[in-house]
Amino acid sequence: MNRSIHFGTDGWRGVIAEDFTFENLRFVAQALADYLDEKAEDRRVAIGYDFRFMSEDFARVAAEVLMANGVTVYLSPEACPTPHVSYFVRKNGLPLGLVITASHNPYRYNGLKIKERFGGSASPETTRQIESMLGMNPVRTASLREGRTSGRLIETPMNEGYDRFIESLVDIRAIRSASLKVVADSMNGVGQRTLERWVSSGSCRVTTLRAERDPLFGGRAPEPKEEYLDLLRNAVLAEHAQVGLATDGDADRSGGVHGDGSTFTPLEMIALLALFLLEDRKQTGVIAATNANTLYLKRIAEWAGVPYANKPVGFKHIAELMQSENLLIGGEESGGITIQGFLPERDGVLINLLLLEMMVKRGKDSLGLVRELHERFGEFHFRRRDFPVAPEKGGRQVGRLAERPPAEILGRKLEGVDTLDGTKLFLSDGSWLLFRQSGTEPILRVYCETPSRNDLDELIQAGMLALGEADQP
Repeated sequence: MNRSIHFGTDGWRGVIAEDFTFENLRFVAQALADYLDEKAEDRRVAIGYDFRFMSEDFARVAAEVLMANGVTVYLSPEACPTPHVSYFVRKNGLPLGLVITASHNPYRYNGLKIKERFGGSASPETTRQIESMLGMNPVRTASLREGRTSGRLIETPMNEGYDRFIESLVDIRAIRSASLKVVADSMNGVGQRTLERWVSSGSCRVTTLRAERDPLFGGRAPEPKEEYLDLLRNAVLAEHAQVGLATDGDADRSGGVHGDGSTFTPLEMIALLALFLLEDRKQTGVIAATNANTLYLKRIAEWAGVPYANKPVGFKHIAELMQSENLLIGGEESGGITIQGFLPERDGVLINLLLLEMMVKRGKDSLGLVRELHERFGEFHFRRRDFPVAPEKGGRQVGRLAERPPAEILGRKLEGVDTLDGTKLFLSDGSWLLFRQSGTEPILRVYCETPSRNDLDELIQAGMLALGEADQP
């Protein structure tokens, strides 16, 4: 049994058959049952799962352990998006929900996300308590047949009422009546043809790529970031579409491409949506970002006179803030965004729908809206690069860079260092670099935002050199 199970920025993930095994999942499920014994009078849990390899089998195994411990399990009869489970949990007042998914990770991974009663990612305190209960009691297990007989197993869809919820947040009629040509890419994830189903009409034409299940995801990660959007880019250019919009493996993140084939980054998306909510919908509230997010959000908050909050990486920090503050919009650089009125949770399809509404209401395509953003708040471009680095080495390098930062990078003077999450270097021309060891993979992530698109790769390379020099004894 692998006792090194650790919950990262959003749940526990591991390589299938190495770390993420039936045995280890039973071990975690028993800790979840023990947590309910100690912390909750209500002993009900919802379980959903995505399209990954054997996700439905892993969901069954988790259900068997929970039922054996007297927990009533609501099990989705089919794969579903992560936000559907969060919605079901909050709607029915359940203490916990589980989703078998590794989100955007490569096909070799699977994992487990935990949702709490409020309908969002479990708080750091909750995951710490669950971790502390690993191995506290021996694993108990029961069959699905026993669960059906005892009434402990209830097989039910997670999305009853969800469509009405989305319709309360997006003007679907306006999108359907517009003359649009859109390409959607579900990246072989559970988003399937949802965007197409929502808005396709005689005038709004939607073509969907990779709507079918493929546990190998075509040999690439189901992550809507620049290097995995080539199929979407080619389709947008071939069909002369105004925009291409993608969702990740469990459909809670967004990404895309503009009509000219350039990347429509989540940082552009959240900045544009913040302005749309403020100016067109006349809403107000806190604008929240994680530490790897765009400078635009702070500038927009200052311009609008609304509060701004910067949080560590991980959407759970946004979810936590949303429970105590009136949040206008919040999100992370990887495409997880929530808005006022929604759950403290991400939904990639919701955000893509809202982007389409914004295009329709403002009468511009996505590229035109970004150019307007540049004119109003300055021009910035973003890129993230991932480097395979062992967690111990990456953590050490990032820590030493904070202790021994360079005086300048590519002629840009260092103006500040932030260690909220990783090591973030602020440079004299407004650029920034963030170095952070992933909480879910053996990967060092380097983030960069700079006024010139042509400088992105060069700045990242120079930053990696500085990282290596800082690590020298």
